[in-house]
Amino acid sequence: MASGGGGSTAVKVILIVLAVLMFLGLLAAGSCFYVAYRVKRRVHELSGNAAPYTGSRDPCAKLSASEASTILGEPVQSAEAQGDTCEYHLGSDGSRILAVQYTWQGAGMVMRLTTGTMKSGVAGMNMLQPVNGIGDEALLMPMGSGLMMRKGDVLVHIDMRVANVSVDAAENMARTIAGRL
Repeated sequence: MASGGGGSTAVKVILIVLAVLMFLGLLAAGSCFYVAYRVKRRVHELSGNAAPYTGSRDPCAKLSASEASTILGEPVQSAEAQGDTCEYHLGSDGSRILAVQYTWQGAGMVMRLTTGTMKSGVAGMNMLQPVNGIGDEALLMPMGSGLMMRKGDVLVHIDMRVANVSVDAAENMARTIAGRL
């Protein structure tokens, strides 16, 4: 009596194909997890390994309107929070706006990306000027258009274009803010 060997062979082939597919699926999933791990590690390295900021995230609490007025040497009518930005309304009529924007996490990565972009943008020349003694690092933007300061994992950008603020005033503002982060 001959047994049905054909059915047994078909089952073996199906099981082998399923095993190979499962192996390939596990291999793909493992690869995805490894790539995600590497990306996460690289982002952490780029961020400067700074601890996350845990203080108040009220942008106008870092520099009051009266302090800004003293530093700028002119009246500051108000300081209004607009999301993560504090807008200081300057002058006797408050028509000029000085924006101070906060990025509460990832400051190291943003500083490195900005530096890299500025270096590659104009024939490899660095258009950013380092400013010593403010936070962990500070950079003056081209033609005094702004000042970026990093303290830990927080980035502060003072936009000097519209308000026509001096570099010295922006540096003093950044020093005061850095002391409160």
